[in-house]
Amino acid sequence: MKKIIAVLMVLFVAGFAFAGGQQDAGMDQSSNGSFSGNYAFGGSTTVEPIIRAAAEAFTEMYPDVKISYDAPGSSAGVKGPLEGTYSIGAASRSLKDSEKEAGALATAIAKDGVAVVLNKGSVPMDNLSLEDIIAIYAGEVTNWSQLGGPDAEIVVFNRDEASGTRSCFNDATVKTQSKKFTETAAIVTSNGDMVAKVGSTPYAIGYCGFGYIGKDAGTKAVTVDGIAPVEKNVLDGSYAVSRDLILITNGPVPAGTLEEAFINYILSAEGQDIVKEEKFISINS
Repeated sequence: MKKIIAVLMVLFVAGFAFAGGQQDAGMDQSSNGSFSGNYAFGGSTTVEPIIRAAAEAFTEMYPDVKISYDAPGSSAGVKGPLEGTYSIGAASRSLKDSEKEAGALATAIAKDGVAVVLNKGSVPMDNLSLEDIIAIYAGEVTNWSQLGGPDAEIVVFNRDEASGTRSCFNDATVKTQSKKFTETAAIVTSNGDMVAKVGSTPYAIGYCGFGYIGKDAGTKAVTVDGIAPVEKNVLDGSYAVSRDLILITNGPVPAGTLEEAFINYILSAEGQDIVKEEKFISINS
């Protein structure tokens, strides 16, 4: 009988350690101040470079930890923690009231702008007005000659509806005039795909987070109403499209957990150096 009880106790402890879906055994801080186990984070493609670089540095400090990052978009980055798919999500847009009411809690880790990018080899313009951008993305201007450029059809690239970058860009452009995005735009699913497609497609226009400016040699970021897409213009509010990049948890993070330690690491001086190395803007700026 004693042996049976002992076996049942072992199975109970093992089952408890495995619970939670997104984590394995040894999840919380151990008595020696370390962590271990597998952790699933995910969400925004914009925030992805920051998380991957921070995770690499973090796991060097805690070699028994493995952190995966899935990047289906900001909507998944909000839903994931609420549904238990991720223990930390990431988004490149603000939380909606309904998401806050469901328990989502945001921690801002960086600032960012959204740059308008053109195909460098075929579109000569270096500046577009916000009105021009709205007209293009609403489908009202369809040829570059309408803006003083070459007589060529504008190839418009847009992000998928799960994208936080799309949401931010929409809020700052077409939505300000109660308009909607043109349905004829080609849809891409990440910042990396956006700059690759714009860079390889003559007469193309798209948009991306600041961290992706210059990542494809075939693209160029243009000024908007003469305002350059650079850090100081985001910080002083003069640049038209900017946002905070956030991490999301399902309510407050329990003290002593890896999730708390990881968030604190990104907010630390070393973590904010990673933010800047990835060409984003420190939350402390």
